[in-house]
Amino acid sequence: MRSTSIRMNGFTVFNSGALASLDVFWKPAKMPLGALNFNKEPGKTPPIVNTTPQLATHEAVYPLSIMVVEDNRINRMLTLKMLTHLGYSSDAVFNGRECIEAMAHKTYDLYLMDLQMPIMDGFTAAREIRRWHQVNPVSPRPYICALTANVMAKDREECMAAGMDDFLPKPLRLESLKVVVSRVAEHLKSKQERQKQ
Repeated sequence: MRSTSIRMNGFTVFNSGALASLDVFWKPAKMPLGALNFNKEPGKTPPIVNTTPQLATHEAVYPLSIMVVEDNRINRMLTLKMLTHLGYSSDAVFNGRECIEAMAHKTYDLYLMDLQMPIMDGFTAAREIRRWHQVNPVSPRPYICALTANVMAKDREECMAAGMDDFLPKPLRLESLKVVVSRVAEHLKSKQERQKQ
């Protein structure tokens, strides 16, 4: 399967044309440096946006591989910027189906999963991730955190029933994201230590 990659202003964008457009902004200080757009070609591997922070901060203490699954461009951009602020090099796709396809290329520790998305929603994607890891137990079980504006108890229950581990309300706050990232890292660290015993 053919794909192209472009390096620009701290981003590596892998594109094989699965989406109509991809808008990428990187903000190392206080000013966006650019935007990229790709045309759509169905049936290809989804583009994965990879942000590379200049300075590792939180990531140095809690190293994680993170995927953001979010169809809203503004929400996606803000989430990626928060992760970059914490020092993380994070990937992003635009719906659940692209998330599942990306799993064939890279293992992720944490999925930040929007719930209402076109083509495949977050609930279905979470169930598919769990099913995939049951069949392929070679990598640690990833942590799935829902991102949603719905904060009712029944919404939380639905997330847990789909196989998600945690829940972050929108609009997303940096401190809340930091807590979840720390929790995930500690969880994976303790699991790895138990497996060594």
